Amino acid sequence: MINCDLGECLTPNPDVEVMPLIDMANIACGGHAGDDKSMVDAIKLAVKNNVKIGAHPAYNDRENFGRLSANLSNTDLYNLIYSQVKHFQDLCLQNNAKLEYIKPHGGLYHDMMQKPEVMQVIINVVSEIDRDLDLVVQAGHDDYLKNFGKNANNHFLHEVFADRSYDGIHMSARGDKNAVHDTMDKIIVQYREFLISKTFKIDTICFHGDNLVSVEALKQIKNA
Repeated sequence: MINCDLGECLTPNPDVEVMPLIDMANIACGGHAGDDKSMVDAIKLAVKNNVKIGAHPAYNDRENFGRLSANLSNTDLYNLIYSQVKHFQDLCLQNNAKLEYIKPHGGLYHDMMQKPEVMQVIINVVSEIDRDLDLVVQAGHDDYLKNFGKNANNHFLHEVFADRSYDGIHMSARGDKNAVHDTMDKIIVQYREFLISKTFKIDTICFHGDNLVSVEALKQIKNA
């Protein structure tokens, strides 16, 4: 399955051309980007294209597009994520759509994969909102993920990124040189490598909507 971060109020906005090409839409919930209009527009577009709908919560950090870590108490973090996801779920219900999964964004995503207390808070939010929701996590980290119980593990979707460079199972930090692939060829080659990889479990491959080269690579893959 291919997923993409959408509903991020970008200029140009890739949502209309990308949505027919993907299986899962991670829709910004107002933390790093998005408002009610952008959320509803993206929800309707996903429904029209039969695309699975995911909440894409983030730290409240629009200045840095939610890419930085934040030091919040467990209570504040829970309230932040719960409020974004619950509001997004309500908008889905109001538009005859179903929320199917959660994928944290940027700094929150990386904190989830590096700080057990953050992961546990997110799992607690999932349990409170809908135990059947999937949680998108970074692939290749089974030893870390097994610490969160068999029940939670049943709902993990293991993700890799077509447009990010890797050192083994670890993504290069965004501040590193060449952390983000800047040519279609690199993205397409890595995507195809992931399709045949047996190194670890992969459920979904991400193309970033805010990376124009990644969007073009996705279009080329789908139009081949």
